[in-house]
Amino acid sequence: MKGNKKGFTLIELLVVLLIIGILSAITLPISRDLYDVFLLKSTANEIKSALHLAQQLSLDESRDYSLEVFESSFRVREKVFGGKAVYRQQIHERIKVVPGNDSEITYNRHGNTNYGRVVLGNNQGKYIMIEIMIGTGRVRISDIY
Repeated sequence: MKGNKKGFTLIELLVVLLIIGILSAITLPISRDLYDVFLLKSTANEIKSALHLAQQLSLDESRDYSLEVFESSFRVREKVFGGKAVYRQQIHERIKVVPGNDSEITYNRHGNTNYGRVVLGNNQGKYIMIEIMIGTGRVRISDIY
């Protein structure tokens, strides 16, 4: 009588499970690092967009507008006592604002500003710098890993 040879042996199943385990152990830390870098860059781009919003509002309304960066959020608001906040955004908990930078960048009614700098960091020790150029208000994002 011929034996039924269909199916997988226990050894074959264990080898496949071992290979899957090794591959997942390698790819999970890599994807977490990529996610942290993505968060860092997307937060920098959100701040850049908020800076452009502040500059555009200052030109459109002929008023001073500022971007204020806090530890866990940032906002665009009219630069007068009790001025309205027109935009607010939370910063992801894995992203930190590095102390010692400009926490407020103000655009005058002509859309001009002074030099400003904000540095963001993540849990992996990587940093990104957002520079605001004097006069024009041009925004430059630089990786400073």
